Amino acid sequence: MGEETRDERFKWRDIAIRRILVATDGSAQAFRALNEAIYIAALCDAQITLLMTVDLNEHVSAFEQVSMSGYVSAELKIAAYQFLADLMHVIPPEVPAHTRVESGDPADTIIEVAEQEESDLIVIGSRGMSSLKSFFMGNVSEQVLRRASCPVLVSKGMPDDWDTEADNNGFLP
Repeated sequence: MGEETRDERFKWRDIAIRRILVATDGSAQAFRALNEAIYIAALCDAQITLLMTVDLNEHVSAFEQVSMSGYVSAELKIAAYQFLADLMHVIPPEVPAHTRVESGDPADTIIEVAEQEESDLIVIGSRGMSSLKSFFMGNVSEQVLRRASCPVLVSKGMPDDWDTEADNNGFLP
């Protein structure tokens, strides 16, 4: 019995990342998370699902939700799809990607979509545009990290060029 080489001990080819779920809320941390997901997807030949969750409880009171009969929900979803359409231009054409907009609690929705999409990895920003609720219940990334059935990459910090126009179609290496 000979000594194993490093490559024999660590069989990277056995670790398959084919589907990456990127949850975004439009924050700088979420944009950095997308850039990190693009980098991983390019290395692993993976596809990206770009998800935005519309949390009606965050934007609209219960009375307004009932009295507007879904109109506000539709408007918020349209705005989310428009935002994601713009964000798709950041993803290089050689990285397959599609978008999803869902309504509900962000952490619950991210976990449900990850299961539906059979995601191998969830990439999320460390802190997004959350309310005072996160102080009491923990932020979305913490909840996803604790409850997801697949690995979660929590991206921290701001993109290096958040305030300036990004090079390479917005992709930050």
